[in-house]
Amino acid sequence: MMQSGILLGPVAKKLLRYPWSPKWLVAKEREDPEGWYDNVFAVSSISPLGNLALFGVMIFQFLIGVKMDPTMVLTTGKKALVIGVVSLIVPLTFSVSFVSYMRNRMGYPFSIHRLLTFIGAAQANTSFPVIACLLADLKILNSELGRLALSSAIISDLSYRILDITTTSLRINISSLMISFLAVFSCVGYVFLVIYVLRPAFVWVIRRTPEGKQVKEVYVVLIMALVILSGLASTSIGQHVLFGPFILGLAVPEGPPLGLTLINRLESFFIGLLVPLFLTNSGLRMDFSHLSLDHIIVLSSVIVFTLLAKLAATFFPAIYCHMPMKDSLALALILCSKGIVEMAIYNSWKDSQLVENEAFVTLIMSVMLVSVIMQPAVKALYDPTRKYSGYIKRTIQDTKRNSELRIIVCIHEQENVPTTIRLLQVSNPTTEDPIFVYLIHLVELLGRSAPLLISHSLWKSNSLEDSQSQHIINAFRHYERKYEGALSIQPFTAISPIVTMHDDICLLALSKRASFIIIPFHKQWAIDGTMGSTNLSIRTVNNNVLNRAPCSVGLLVDRGVLGRSTAMLLNESTYRVAMIFLGGEDDREALALARRMGENPNVQLKVVRIVAANKTGVNELQMRLDEEAVDEFKTNVSRNNERVVYTEEVVRDGEQTASIVGPMEHEHDLIVVGRRYGVYSPVTAGLTEWSECAELGVLGDMLASSDIKSPVSILVVQQQIIGSMLTS
Repeated sequence: MMQSGILLGPVAKKLLRYPWSPKWLVAKEREDPEGWYDNVFAVSSISPLGNLALFGVMIFQFLIGVKMDPTMVLTTGKKALVIGVVSLIVPLTFSVSFVSYMRNRMGYPFSIHRLLTFIGAAQANTSFPVIACLLADLKILNSELGRLALSSAIISDLSYRILDITTTSLRINISSLMISFLAVFSCVGYVFLVIYVLRPAFVWVIRRTPEGKQVKEVYVVLIMALVILSGLASTSIGQHVLFGPFILGLAVPEGPPLGLTLINRLESFFIGLLVPLFLTNSGLRMDFSHLSLDHIIVLSSVIVFTLLAKLAATFFPAIYCHMPMKDSLALALILCSKGIVEMAIYNSWKDSQLVENEAFVTLIMSVMLVSVIMQPAVKALYDPTRKYSGYIKRTIQDTKRNSELRIIVCIHEQENVPTTIRLLQVSNPTTEDPIFVYLIHLVELLGRSAPLLISHSLWKSNSLEDSQSQHIINAFRHYERKYEGALSIQPFTAISPIVTMHDDICLLALSKRASFIIIPFHKQWAIDGTMGSTNLSIRTVNNNVLNRAPCSVGLLVDRGVLGRSTAMLLNESTYRVAMIFLGGEDDREALALARRMGENPNVQLKVVRIVAANKTGVNELQMRLDEEAVDEFKTNVSRNNERVVYTEEVVRDGEQTASIVGPMEHEHDLIVVGRRYGVYSPVTAGLTEWSECAELGVLGDMLASSDIKSPVSILVVQQQIIGSMLTS
């Protein structure tokens, strides 16, 4: 039994004395019942600071349960299942064997043997909350390694909790199997009560909450009361005070509206204030004045031996599953990490006088030392961006004629849909040159711990994110039916943090061998050309994609002219496209896309090549490649095609370039330009001084300026960067 503090003590004492209380679990089988009650719930055993900190950890455990999706256990692959189970069972077995060997060799009393067994078991455990927080700090939450670590951690953590519940109940009275069975039955009964009574109540609350609204305050208060009662219930059935809140949190449906509301209301205060208070209190309880070196060596040997066994038990199964050596070692280090959950366990051991000061200091210091080592070690071993810097060309320019063009289309809001569909339409999908679209609805990770990448071809769900995605998918499905045989769509929903959302996009582009990624600009304009909304989170995603994409990228700026219904967009109306060619890799990629558009019978294409009057300092290799690309375009597209116009303009500086580009804004529906980031040219001299958005390049930024009221849309193209990453 672990101490719960003065918060629950007086109430628990009264409840446990009623005839219906489970006395077979508590003092009835002890030599000193009254003394046991006084020890567990004594006011003097914990300070008010510690009591408040304990309450904060209860809320923390509850919120971790809210964010956690227990169904992940059913959807994890064999690799995660094997690693999760082996990384728990092997170190647990080794630690028990090692402690037994030490007892037989050195003659420790049973109390010390039991303590060392507990310590070894705690080191063998993998705490899901700790792993989720570590991966979020490392910004690899939705990388391949991060997803595998999360899946393995949840399997290991839930397996450990089942073992812990069973062993805790069996320890209550080892001489009576009936009492032990009743203890286990009480835990199972509590879990069933939460699943079949409280979870339906939470679902009922969600149904009474209008879509897009937060849950009423009264429900939040009632759930807070349930958290406190769940802590009381867990102590009354012989479990730790944190067991009840965690199980209750698992019963809350993750994500919006209920899970998100609880996290928004509780996380800032309890996680931001009370959890640091708990860590402070843990430090205050450490006494370094009376320490025995012999005892510390014995305790440390058990900790180190178990961690090494856990490291090996994770590393070798990962190698067996054909993971790279560095990734396997990084995974092993991640699953060996310790944090606040372990500190809460050690504090409860000290509260219940299971450990003395020496053991408590050693355990807390071990958590701190492991935390300091693991994060920089994982950073040094695992770089999620290295897989994107491939040497296989994935560009529109290198896509063979009469072959499938694979495009990743990213959507944040429904407002992004019409413009994107129109862009795909003018890109000329045909049965000879088909387009395969991998559609990703990007949703920020809120109200849950684990990111999700949902394939709607395989996944059936009634969640809020799925209902939002369905409207977007339906619009693209309607478009797909119109171009049957020429265009195919495979929809996904990616739920992940903003800082790592680009990983979902880049990994999908890498695995599907896509040649082009279309991402929406972070600013939106109204239909009248005035500035609408700005989302800086989307800008973060865009910059990360531009820096790490394993293929070419198109940044689509919707200026409002295409903000019409999908049905109107599918009409066979003439669409006016302009492409401004200055030269360079990005412009050649943009010209390759314009070539496809020029073959569309419903597109009027104008390509304007702007050439510097003074060619001093111009790269001759790039000039030769530019000439080859332009000659190919003129030969295959513009010749004998009245809908395609090619012109050349000679300019001295950026001012003359602006005078040519300016009138085009009012004559076209879409202007395609190359990004040309960091490239100096006489034709853009002076234009960079007023740049607002570097991700658009010089011309893209000028065309998308908030001072311009023209409703023309802009597509800024960046060709794949082979073998290196941008540093912008």
